[in-house]
Amino acid sequence: MSVRTLTAYNRYMGPPSLRELQEAYVRRWKKLGPILDSIRDNEIRQADTAASIQALDQAYRIALRDLPPRTSSGLVEWQRYMALWRKRG
Repeated sequence: MSVRTLTAYNRYMGPPSLRELQEAYVRRWKKLGPILDSIRDNEIRQADTAASIQALDQAYRIALRDLPPRTSSGLVEWQRYMALWRKRG
């Protein structure tokens, strides 16, 4: 059902069921999914990878220069915080 159909339906039959809303959602994505895929594919085909790399190269070099390498992933710190929050809990 389209939004307009659902609005008309609501006026006469009450609000649509969860299942009807889910079915409308699925129908919308079945229709729009291929359109969005086509747009994405066209954007990828038209992208100038070399220009993008060149544009980001300087930012990458600055980040390498200014940011020290990480010694960990942050998982240990996260686990420590979670343990503290659990104790406070």
